[in-house]
Amino acid sequence: MSLTEEQKQIVKSTAPVLRENGKEITSIFYKTLFENHPELLNLFNQTNQKIGTQPLALANTVYFAAENIDNLAVLMPQVRHISHKHRALTVQPEHYPIVGKYLLLAVAQFLGDKATDEILNAWSAAYNIISSIFINVEKELYAKFNQDPRDQGFIPFTIVKKERIANGPIVALAFQRVDGGKMYKHHPGQYLTIRIKKGNYYHNRHYSLTQPFNGKSYHIAIKQANDHELKGLVSNEVLNHYRKGDKILATFPAGTFHLVENAKYHLFIAGGIGITVFSSLIQELYKNGKANTTTLIHCVPTEGHAAFAQQMRSILPRNQYHLLVQGKHLLQDLIRNSIKPNTHVYLCGSIPLINKVEDYLAEYELPSSQIHTEAFRPILGSIKNAVKNQSNTKSL
Repeated sequence: MSLTEEQKQIVKSTAPVLRENGKEITSIFYKTLFENHPELLNLFNQTNQKIGTQPLALANTVYFAAENIDNLAVLMPQVRHISHKHRALTVQPEHYPIVGKYLLLAVAQFLGDKATDEILNAWSAAYNIISSIFINVEKELYAKFNQDPRDQGFIPFTIVKKERIANGPIVALAFQRVDGGKMYKHHPGQYLTIRIKKGNYYHNRHYSLTQPFNGKSYHIAIKQANDHELKGLVSNEVLNHYRKGDKILATFPAGTFHLVENAKYHLFIAGGIGITVFSSLIQELYKNGKANTTTLIHCVPTEGHAAFAQQMRSILPRNQYHLLVQGKHLLQDLIRNSIKPNTHVYLCGSIPLINKVEDYLAEYELPSSQIHTEAFRPILGSIKNAVKNQSNTKSL
């Protein structure tokens, strides 16, 4: 499976069309895909479809892969990140040809008479190469879980704990298996993927695991969303209609976000519910005797909205846990005072908060390799940064 030099040039020269018209092309793609394969609605994020972020994320991914068709290794960190999400959602190899077919049809429909056989054949070959990379990575991920038939796909877990822990409200939940099957270990920073059925289709959402693995249960925390927020469909369904003792579908932990082992100092900056991503990471540092190297800045509307506040106060030095209540004007000074040589910064929160923090960090000339972001957006859209930060990666 390879591209000719002529096909590579065709893909590169036509990639700007996708950059400029990507949302329109991928909107056509999703419409025709779901008309012909409605069962795939069980896998794709339907909320992101409706608010328009999923088409844009797909367009960004395909565009940057095409732009770097000579050096796809530059994308491997994001390929692994996306592949973890695919494994968690149970995406299978047979799904890729279906996606490829309708993506090419969308390109052809958008380009009209300009969609020559040479252009479509080049893009088909490029897609096959890109999809084969994903398939191979995901095959390795599936191999870790598929020895026992009970471990395949979404499996039932029992809710063994459900309690409100902060305003929002934010509710902590714990899940256990009751079928005698194995509970797979997870590393701090990973997430659990929950599936609920509403209407005719399943809906899925990833939730950060908030506690280190204890061998018995998985722990997450969910914030209640406003009823009019499409992105809160799964969260509200779980909080409103599932009780302790109920069964719920989930797949085993996934995700590539993790602590940087050789970092001398760790600075965590969380906005609201973003603390759920960092809770297990900070607990891991504490367990390993590294609390003195750890600083947390948590931005919240009120103290009552600060999930895990009591726990963080108990494990972090007093001057290294900062709760900013309506005090974002203090954020820049706190960041400046917390940056030391070889500090790695972990960010999670809203896009405006992350953008503001990244601007501050740029002023302090912190290398981008020392900034690690988990944003509330489709991960595919961040692939541009992978290209920018790893342009010297060796080619495949």
